[in-house]
Amino acid sequence: MNMESLSQSIIKVFCLKNAVFSTFDSSQLSLAINKTQERVLMMSWRHTKATMQFLSREAGLEKGSLTGVIDSLESLGLVERIRAEEDRRSFIIEPTAQGRELAEKIDVLFRAHLETILRTLPDEDRADFERAIITLARLIPRL
Repeated sequence: MNMESLSQSIIKVFCLKNAVFSTFDSSQLSLAINKTQERVLMMSWRHTKATMQFLSREAGLEKGSLTGVIDSLESLGLVERIRAEEDRRSFIIEPTAQGRELAEKIDVLFRAHLETILRTLPDEDRADFERAIITLARLIPRL
């Protein structure tokens, strides 16, 4: 694959992210959080021992912006900061029981949303798509 083709494919993958998340609607849960807070909550729920640095990188937020998001989630009782034992300057962000419960509800809705989107693809294309996404998810941390 040449660099131009690779570049175009990466742009399309970015557009996929926007298409999947912009059409996801969790409003039926009557959440008191916005989409960015929702995304950070879900990341802290999915990844044990998620540090501020990890969440900043994964959410695509500057550290200062992430701090505000964490502050708001913490004030809502959805996450807590825990000092990392291996580096006392660092914090681990963990969902509280209330945060885990909310994250599980969001996850159920998100999986249903994905199923609706993927149902539009023929079986063979869906299998190719799922393999490609799993491969991307495995390789991205190495880039």
